[in-house]
Parts: sequence; structure tokens; C-alpha cells
Amino acid sequence: SSTSSDPDANVGVVGVSSSRADLVLEDDEENGMVVNGFVNVCITTIEKRFDLRSTDSGLIAGAYDMASVLCSVPVSYLGSRPGSSKPRWLGWGVFIMGLGSFVFYLPHFGSPPYSPSRSDTSAILYCLREGTRETHCGVAVANWLSSFRHIFVLGQFLHGVGATPLYTLGVTYLDESVPTKMSSMYLGIFYAMAVLGPALGYLLGGQFLNVYIDSPSVDPAKFGLRVNSDLWLGGWWIGFLVSGTISVLISWPVMAFPSHLPGAKAIKAERVSEAYGSGVSSVSRSSGFGRLKDLPEAVKVLAYNPTFVALSLAGATEGILLTGFATFMPKFIENQFSIPASYAALIVGFVVVPAGGGGTFIGGWLVKKLQLRCSGILKMCIVFSLFCLLSCFTFVISCPNIDFAGVNVEYSNTSLTPSIPNLTSDCNSKCGCRDMAYDPICGTNNVTYFSPCHAGCTGMEKGQDGLKVPQSQLLSPQHYSGCTCMEVEKSSLWDVMSDSVRNVSYEGVGSSCPSRCRALPAIIIGFSALLFTIIMDKIPYLQATLRCVPDTHRSFALGLQWIVVRLLGTIPGPILFGALIDNTCILWQSTCGKGGACMSYDNFYMSRYMMGISIIFKSLSTVLFFVAWWLYVAPQESPNVPTPSSPAIDTYRPPPSSPHTKNSKNLKDLRGIDNPASDVS
Repeated sequence: SSTSSDPDANVGVVGVSSSRADLVLEDDEENGMVVNGFVNVCITTIEKRFDLRSTDSGLIAGAYDMASVLCSVPVSYLGSRPGSSKPRWLGWGVFIMGLGSFVFYLPHFGSPPYSPSRSDTSAILYCLREGTRETHCGVAVANWLSSFRHIFVLGQFLHGVGATPLYTLGVTYLDESVPTKMSSMYLGIFYAMAVLGPALGYLLGGQFLNVYIDSPSVDPAKFGLRVNSDLWLGGWWIGFLVSGTISVLISWPVMAFPSHLPGAKAIKAERVSEAYGSGVSSVSRSSGFGRLKDLPEAVKVLAYNPTFVALSLAGATEGILLTGFATFMPKFIENQFSIPASYAALIVGFVVVPAGGGGTFIGGWLVKKLQLRCSGILKMCIVFSLFCLLSCFTFVISCPNIDFAGVNVEYSNTSLTPSIPNLTSDCNSKCGCRDMAYDPICGTNNVTYFSPCHAGCTGMEKGQDGLKVPQSQLLSPQHYSGCTCMEVEKSSLWDVMSDSVRNVSYEGVGSSCPSRCRALPAIIIGFSALLFTIIMDKIPYLQATLRCVPDTHRSFALGLQWIVVRLLGTIPGPILFGALIDNTCILWQSTCGKGGACMSYDNFYMSRYMMGISIIFKSLSTVLFFVAWWLYVAPQESPNVPTPSSPAIDTYRPPPSSPHTKNSKNLKDLRGIDNPASDVS
């Protein structure tokens, strides 16, 4: 019997589709883990290692979407032609993604070992009252390291090229292989995997950052470095080496998939169009659709669909927020609470799993449970967007900056020049600190100093033999004494450090002072709500897009929509966020007069900028979802009227006693079916 009349056949089709979709879902998870997991976790580490700014990081993140802009139309259009094998396109995409991961790893392979400031035993970091300090400038090395940003951009660009088939052809490959009422559930699982991937990337990437960057060839203990040290850099490159290998290996089984899953033709024959208006055009009805000469007509059909246009613009505004948060949220938490990058990545990972994955699945489940047609789905998007707008006020919470001498607090008996960091004071002016590398210490007065030299420290704490211990042989934290810039009682150190260092004779330890902010639980809850409500729109938004265009245009519509989303959203998003974060920097690293990465940010303005940009763009997306619903015109008559043996799914058929209205806002019944029980199939 046919699939339409035999329930067992439907179950069989779904079962086969599920088993064949496993590798597609794994590809989806792999892509999310690398692009939205490993890359975002490693942003801060890469910035410090290669002297990059947040705008550079935003450009690296945006390269993924630049590739999608260039590839979406040809891939989605050519891949959806009759006779084209979507799995083969998917397989080659996964292979290119693996190649991109290997390229992203190359800067680590091609750069010299990391050299923290305290690793150079000839460079004395504390104050030299007498004599001349020898200056060691590494301008050439710094400039050379920063040039690796081009390699990062290339690797991320290849990630985007490889992922393009996954989110255009992969979506339609699943959608056309399952019944319409099950489509939202399968796509919910698909996009839940896209969220689970980044979560896994955050968690694994955070663990990789606990491994020293040059392990196993270099022992960080000889530099006095621990994971919580300010100069610690973790193994950012490990995840890309592993994921590149996995991607190359699983690409070949994907290429072996059949062009159409069993039962796909029967499902397509039953499908009822919900395209905007009549959804009729000569090119969409043509069996030859897919020829290059039809491309202008296909673009025209979509451009004259106001619902599709409004949805695409709404997706762009959502893309700005999602990519911005994904790229810089670990950095936000790291700087607000003065915690290691690995811990910040772990926190974001634990937020993404329940909030992102749950939001994706629940959004798809609600569409299926309520049996909503296109108009009802658009209303759902508006409601979710309003809830998300309220969550944006989470960023009203911010932590006070730790006191940083010469940056946001004055040195003793010295007036700080407004808004201009001045690390030089009477207490360190003769110490020769001008070209000292960043190596912060926390004083007994709860104030952080740029380096032991800037604190006026003249010596190290004595070892057990009563002699001065070389800095390179001291395990972190280093202890400094004779710090003339600290005019406090030495015993007050117990307020900022652990009980084990109470009643000490030294005046500073080799790390920045810890933050006393206790707002981390509130930030986690608020960000979870924000991410949950943003992601809940994902499946309804996708379902509305697929239903408001003709069936023959689905792959092409997704490809064209992704161009708009990326060109106006996900490409400028990280760059915009990065520029705003750079604008909150209050202390830049400088190597012999050359600028580098930011060492300290203004927490208040960073939080307010995040709140402002999220409220602006979320308000805009809410308005655009409303416009998409307001302008949507339901089809007057389905060209494929269901029979009793083929239940109606997502179809509008007006009652015979009343004339059909063109505007779906006037529909009293969102389900729009004569017999609600027929939706159970």
C-alpha cells in the first residue's frame, strides 16, 4: 500500500529517514562545535597570543559568513537541480570544513614557542633603583605574530564554504524526506544538534585551555605559571586538530547517501503548498526549474514575497545578536568576574546546553503540537521575540572594576590624568618601567599594578636558604617586597588572598587582584533566559520561511535568505560587537610603542553597550516579525486537495458558506481545517 494510507509505511519512512539522518546531524554538530564553540572559546587566548584586537577577532568570526554569502546561491541553486545529489554536496562540504580546521591550526605550528614576560631570566621585572635597564624590544616578532590573523581568516572562510550545503541542502534534504507534520520535529532535532555542537565546543575547548599552549614540549612550571595566572595561555589549537581529523573521516560516508531517501517521492506527492498568495509562477510550475536562465525569475518570485523579505531582514537582526553573543560572551564573563578563560568557557557551555538546546527543541515541538499554519507560526515568533526583549535587560548588571593603579585609581600622592591611563608615578619614575611587559601583581592594599616594577618593588621574597630566588625558578604566585608604591599595613593581604598567606612579610603577589563581584548567578540566569528565547524563534522562523514560498523554491529561498542574514547580520555582528568592546578598553598592551591586545576593560560600559545593542536589534526584529505576519496572504485554494485517506496538513480551505479572504489576519481558526481530527496523521 502507499505511504499515505498505510501508517506502518509512514513509520518505516520516518525510521529510515532517522537512521540516514544520523550522519547529517553529526555533521551539523561538528560544524557548530568548531565554528561556534572552539573559535569563540579561544578568542581571548588568540588575541593575547597574536596581539590582536577585538575587531580583528570579529573579522575572523565574520569570515565564516563571508564564505556563505559567496557560496549560498550557487550551492543551493545547483544542489537543488533535478538529478543533483544533495548528499554528495554535503560530503564535500564536510571535507572542506575539515580542511579549514587544519588551516586554522597552522598559526600555532608556524609560530615560535610562547614566551611570557617572566620567562626571560635576563629581564628583571622589579624596580632597578640604580643602573641602566637593558631594553628588549620584540617589535618584529609582535608584528609577525599579528600577521597570522590572515591565516585565521582563511581557515574560518573554509569553514563557511564547507558548512554552506549543510544549512541549505541539508535542511531541505530532511524536510522533503518526512511528512509535513513531522518536519518541525526533525528540523528541531537538526537545529538542536547545531546548538549542542557549540555547547560541546565550549566545554571541550574550556578543558583544552587548561592544557598549556606549548605542551608537552614546554613545562609551564619553569615559568611559574598556573592555569589561573594572568600570563597563562591554554592549548587553543587542540580542538581544531581533532575536529579537522574527524571531519575528513566522516565526509566519505555522507557522500554515499542516496539522492532521495525511501518514501520521499510519496511524501512530496502528498505535500500541500502554503506559499504566499497563490504561490504560482511559470518558473515554479516548470518541471525544468533549476536551469540557470530561470535564476532571475526565481529571485523575482521571492523578492515580491513581502513575508519572505520581512523574515529575511528579521533573521539578519537576530544574526547580529547571536553571532555577537556567541563570539564575545565568554570574554564578557571572563572580564566582568576576573576569571580564567577556561572557567568562562565552561560557564557559557553549561548555559548553552539547556538554554540553546531546549529552546530549539521546544520551539519545534510547539509548532507541531499546536498544528499552526504559517500565520500562526508568525504570531508565535512575535510572542517569543517580546519575551526575549525583556531578557535583554540582564546586562543592566555589571561588576565594578578591580582597582588598577594608574588606570582607574590614583597612585599615592599622585593625580591621575582624567581618562588617560598614566602608569608612571613618583614612586616608580626612576625604575625604568617604560617598556616592561604586562605582568600584574596584587598589592596588600587590594590594588593591581601593571608589573612589579610599576609597584616600585625592589626585590623578591627570600627562599628557604635565605637567598634571593630567580623569578624563573619560583612557582606562582611570585612574592615581591620593598614595594614603595604601596603604603599600607602588610598584614592586610589576607583580605584578598587565601588564609595560607596571612601575616606575610611581602607586599605583593604575582597575579591581578581577585574580583569581589557576586553577580555571576544573576548573569547566568539572565543570559540563559536571553539565549532560550532567541533560540525558541529558530524553528518557527525556519518553518514560516519554508511555508511561505513555493515548494520548488525552498532550497533557493533558504540560500537567498542566508545571504541576506549573513550580509546584513552575521558578518557585521561580530565586528560591531568587537568594535564596541574595544571602545571599552582602558589599558592597551604596548610593545616598544606598538599597540597590541587590550589588558583591561571598563566593566560598566561593556555591560551597558551589550544591553544597548541587544535592545536595539531585538526591538527591530520584533517589528519585522509583525510586518511579516501583517503582510502575509494565505493561498486561496490548494492545488492539491487532500482526500479522506490523505489527511489535511497545514492547509487552508475556507468554509463553503463564506467567501475566502485574502488576509490571514481575518482567519478565526489558525488550523483552518474542516475536520481537526484529521491532523493526527
